[in-house]
Amino acid sequence: MNAITLRVKNAPGFRVDGSKLLPAALAAVSPAELPRIELQGAGEKCALGDLFDIAQADAGTPSLTIEGDVQWLDRAGANMSEGTLTIHGGAGDYAGMKMSGGELHIYGDAGLFAACEMRGGRLTVQGNAGDFAAGALPGDMEGMTGGTLAIHGGAGARLADRMRRGTVLVGGDAGDFAASRLVAGTVCIGGKVGAHLGYGMRRGTVLLSNAPARIPPTFTEGGHGFDVFWLLFTRILAREIAPGFACFATLAGNVLPRRYAGDLAVDGRGELLIANS
Repeated sequence: MNAITLRVKNAPGFRVDGSKLLPAALAAVSPAELPRIELQGAGEKCALGDLFDIAQADAGTPSLTIEGDVQWLDRAGANMSEGTLTIHGGAGDYAGMKMSGGELHIYGDAGLFAACEMRGGRLTVQGNAGDFAAGALPGDMEGMTGGTLAIHGGAGARLADRMRRGTVLVGGDAGDFAASRLVAGTVCIGGKVGAHLGYGMRRGTVLLSNAPARIPPTFTEGGHGFDVFWLLFTRILAREIAPGFACFATLAGNVLPRRYAGDLAVDGRGELLIANS
């Protein structure tokens, strides 16, 4: 297997579809053919060798590293099922879309729809993510259905919209309508949240490190008997994103969160846990 490194040489003046740039797929391409791979742009195509300097080395597992800011590169890691893709810089929209395995690491910001309809694997964003992270594509009924999305910075609006399974971790703030229409899964937010938290939430768990400015009126307080769950859950979270969830290392076993059930407007059976309230 090959470890491939792409260093940004020329940034195009248009957006480019990077869904072909998968570690396992590129590892099977000969060195002579790599620069000639065509990527679809906005109304035109461009060759991989025109955009990047390309280097290869032997590796045990397929890996791809992109060095340089590529906010113009959309769908990085889309449909990825194996290997490791690392971007040292910002990425465009739809990063990790429908990925089912492997790891995608973005050492910068991600655009809109990061991890949308993700099915497995892990996507880590060291910076911020745009709107609709872990959500559903327009017109679709299911958002993220598996895997882990870890955002060390903040997230935009509609985080985890229509999410059905998996784990979303946000170390910073989240925008309006966080966990809207959540069907199942776990969403943890270390910072503040915007308006309309949990709108249309049916099941699943939303954990907040900080109390929101307003508890939605369709959520009712109550619940007990989740001591063991809370102890195990906080131990896992304390290792995930610092400083967003560092507080859980001391909270575990000492203080239980306030629990709310909702969204009752849709007969919701989800739970909202607030650690520092």
